[in-house]
Amino acid sequence: MAKHPLLVRDVLKRKHFESAKLIAGQHGLDRQVLWTHILEIKDFDTLINGGELILTTGVGLQLERETQIAYLQNLIRNEAAGLCIEIGDYFDHVPVELIAMANAHHFPIIIFEDIVRFIDITQDLHTYIINQHQQALTQLDTLSKTFMELSLMPNGILKILQVLHQDTDAPFLFVSEDTKSFYYPVEAKKYLRVMEEHCQQLEIQEPLHLLSIDKDHFVIIPVNGLGQVWGYLCMHSGLPKPSDYTLLNLERATMSIAHILMRNRMLQERQQSREDEFILALIQGQPVDIPYYQSYLPIESRNLFYRVVVFNLHDKANTVSEEEWQEIQLQNAMYIRSILKKLGFFPTVSVRQHEIIILAFFIAADYMKDNRDSFDQAISQIIARKAAQFFEQLILSCGISNVYQSIESVHLGYKEAKSAIQMQHQQLASSIYYKDLGVYRLLLQQDQTALLQFVKDYLQEILLLDQKSSLDLFQTLAVYLACNGAKNDTAEQLFIVRQTLYKRIERLESILGADFLQAPHRLNIEMAVKAYELLQKTAPDVLRF
Repeated sequence: MAKHPLLVRDVLKRKHFESAKLIAGQHGLDRQVLWTHILEIKDFDTLINGGELILTTGVGLQLERETQIAYLQNLIRNEAAGLCIEIGDYFDHVPVELIAMANAHHFPIIIFEDIVRFIDITQDLHTYIINQHQQALTQLDTLSKTFMELSLMPNGILKILQVLHQDTDAPFLFVSEDTKSFYYPVEAKKYLRVMEEHCQQLEIQEPLHLLSIDKDHFVIIPVNGLGQVWGYLCMHSGLPKPSDYTLLNLERATMSIAHILMRNRMLQERQQSREDEFILALIQGQPVDIPYYQSYLPIESRNLFYRVVVFNLHDKANTVSEEEWQEIQLQNAMYIRSILKKLGFFPTVSVRQHEIIILAFFIAADYMKDNRDSFDQAISQIIARKAAQFFEQLILSCGISNVYQSIESVHLGYKEAKSAIQMQHQQLASSIYYKDLGVYRLLLQQDQTALLQFVKDYLQEILLLDQKSSLDLFQTLAVYLACNGAKNDTAEQLFIVRQTLYKRIERLESILGADFLQAPHRLNIEMAVKAYELLQKTAPDVLRF
C-alpha cells in the first residue's frame, strides 16, 4: 500500500535499470509492483500472490518452446507485474512467440544484456516499497484526524472533498437523494448528473463500485448510517482501479461524512418538539390549531389517508439507562422516518421514552386505501433492523390502526394501534393490524363488569366444575368450537382419545344444551369464551365465581 504505488514505469527509471530494455508489454507499464521475486523454477503457482516483478536468469526457460509459453502464461494468469530476464549463458534471446503473447496481454518483459546483481535490485525495490508503505500509514492517520476535525466544522462535507482533491488531484462528489449534493473542484459539477443517475441504480449491498464510461473512470463508495445508504462518495479516477491507499482513504472519508449526516439528522430530530406537541394533542383528542401545525402535515388531498402506527420498546432486562433511552429513540425515529419516506409515506413522528407514534400519511385511490403491502414492507425493514442493531436488546411491538382521513380521528387510531399491541402482548392475536382483531374489537370496548356477567351467564357452571375437578371442560369447549365440531381434530389438538372426548361433550351438552353448536346459541357461547380469555389476560383478579 502506498499513496503513489510503484509502477513498472517507475521501476525502469531506477538506478539498477539504467541498462535495461523493455522489449514487450509497452501498454502494461502502469501495472503496480507490490514486491520482487527471484524465480528460477517453472512450477511456482504457490510462490506468488500477484503484483510481483519476477527476476530470472533464464535457467527455468532452457526448455522446449511449449514449456516457455506455459511459463509465461502462468505468470500472466497469476497477475505478476512483469518479467525481468538476464540475457546470458542460460538464456540468450526472447522468442518472438513470447514477445507476441506479452504484447497481447500488456505484460511487460524487461531484459538485461549486461550482468546485474539481483540482490541489489530486490534490496532497492523492497526498501522503496516498505518506506512508501510506512509513509502511507502515516499519511492515512493524519488524514483520518483531519477528516474527523472537518466533520465538526460548518460545510464539513465540502471541506472533506477539498482535502481529498488536494491529496489525489482527482475531482470528488458527494451524491445524496435526501440532502444537498456537493462537488469539488468546480469542474467536477459536469459529472454530477451522471453520478446521480447511476447511484440511483446501485445495489445497497455493494461496498465499492467501479464505473467506466468511455475514458472516464469512477470510484463510488456508499456512505452508510443506521443500516441505510445516505449517499455516495464519488471519485473521478485516472485509473480503472485505484490504489489500496486511495480506497482506504476514501473509506475514512465516508465515515466522517456519515458522522456529519448523523449529527445533522439528530439535530433535526431534537428540534421536533412542536411535532411532539401536535401529535400529543391529537391522540388526547384535544382541539388543535391546524394552520399553526400545517408544516407537519402533507398538502390536503381528497385521496390523502393515514394510519396511526405505534412502536413500543420495552427493555425487559433493564439494561438501558435513562440517558441512553433518548439517544436510542432519536436514532430509531430517524430510521423509521427515513424508511417511510422512501416507501412514499409522509410521516409525522413523536418520540417518547418507550414509544414512537407515527401518523403515516399516504395518497391512494379509494379502492386501494388499505395499502397493506407498503405498510408490511416498512414494518419488515424495521424489524430486520431490530435484529441487527439498535433494537437488539429491546422488545419491539407494533400496532397499526384502521385507515382514516379526518385528522380529528387520530385519537381513535392511537387507541386502535395500542389495542393491537395489547392483544399481541396477551398472546390473544398475532396481527399488528387492529382490523384483524375480530371480535376482540368489540370486547375491548366493554366494561369489565359487563364482560364478567356475560361470562357467568354462559360459562359459570363449566368453570366451577373445572375448579373442582380435572375435566378441562372449558378448554375442550374452546377447542371444539375452534374445530367447528370436528371430533377427530378436537381429540388430536387436546391429545386425548376420542372416548374421553365423547364423555366431555356429553357433559357439555348436559350443561349448555344439545344444540349449543347451533346458531344463535353457539354465537353467544363463542363470545363468552373469547370474553373469558380476554379477562384471563387483562383482569384475572375479577374472575371470581
